[in-house]
Amino acid sequence: MRFSVVETFHGHRGRLGNICGLRIGTGEQCLDTPTCLLYTQAGSAPHLTRDMLHKLGDVENLPALFPLPPITSFVDSVMQFGKGLGSFVALQSHPSFIRIQDPMVTTPSGFNDKAGVSVWDQGGRVHLNPLSFTRMMEAFQPTCYQALCDSDTPQDASRKRLQRAVDRSVSLLDQCLAMKADSSCLQHSAILGSVQGGYNRDFREISAKETAKRDVDGFVIEGFHVNGPQTKSLKFEEVAEILEEVIALLPQDKPRFLHGVLRPEFILKAVLYGIDIFDASLAHAATEAGCALVFNCSSDKDLELMLGRDLLDQELEMDMKNARHREDFVPLLESCACYACTNFTRAYIHHLLNTGEMLGQVLLSLHNIHHFLGFLKSIRKFMVQHGAKELNGN
Repeated sequence: MRFSVVETFHGHRGRLGNICGLRIGTGEQCLDTPTCLLYTQAGSAPHLTRDMLHKLGDVENLPALFPLPPITSFVDSVMQFGKGLGSFVALQSHPSFIRIQDPMVTTPSGFNDKAGVSVWDQGGRVHLNPLSFTRMMEAFQPTCYQALCDSDTPQDASRKRLQRAVDRSVSLLDQCLAMKADSSCLQHSAILGSVQGGYNRDFREISAKETAKRDVDGFVIEGFHVNGPQTKSLKFEEVAEILEEVIALLPQDKPRFLHGVLRPEFILKAVLYGIDIFDASLAHAATEAGCALVFNCSSDKDLELMLGRDLLDQELEMDMKNARHREDFVPLLESCACYACTNFTRAYIHHLLNTGEMLGQVLLSLHNIHHFLGFLKSIRKFMVQHGAKELNGN
């Protein structure tokens, strides 16, 4: 995996970039950044069959995020299959990125130790050490994977807990790197190191410097939250100063990831601070809540508004279970060209959700993913135009 900076902008650490060498089977793929990873659960985009997923034109070849907890249970089957996780779940055209925890599920606290990290699948707790984890990665053959790390650092974490998270994450990374180097199956897989330290600047600095010394292909900024839909309440201003300091310590020639159910204004500001890759779990969180994403993001003016203030909840999403949509015979979003908006009305989707019909969540999912991907495309366009103005001194 090779990352190159296409353009940087005066006054910001934000950049337009390109990732090449993303292995898919015997081929390779490139990816423009900033961007996001398609969120999956147990190997598929929730509520969508493969055919329905590909009704979204922008999703073709989009890298897929595979949170580890739901997929640990079928590692033996993937190993016997012998062609890797992407082919096993029929998403072989999508580069596969494996994350340790699920951004949509709150991570239980207190279950990591110096030997490894705990995740939870359908059968309960699974404790992974570097050896068992590497064997799992050999079966999955991902395009890219996050090394084992201890991200159990809620906002009220003690200094002792933060110290352990930093020390353990560096130790686990070293072991994962050594085992990857000895594995013939993982020679073409990229590996990501994680920056820990919670909200403590000293521990963040130690973690960033130590992780940057390792031969990793990119960095995941961890430890600002413990995952789950409640992450949406996290304000960018709470992490801005620490994030800026961390980014300054990381090399320019490697991508930076930040996962979680993050609001659009948080994502936009994080891009300008230098984050390259997010995930689309916000779209899934909205679908699970019976909501349609409706925030305006198509113009520079819309994005400038996000930089100036936080969106109101009603500006972000629309509750489609609300009775006021019973006779609302217009699309979810008038300007949207997705399959749901071009074929169905708010009233029909309201009916589907309130009668428990699965099609309701299918249509919401199609719309929300389409809208979220359009948001990332608008950010890239905004950065090109905004950067040109700054560089020209206008």
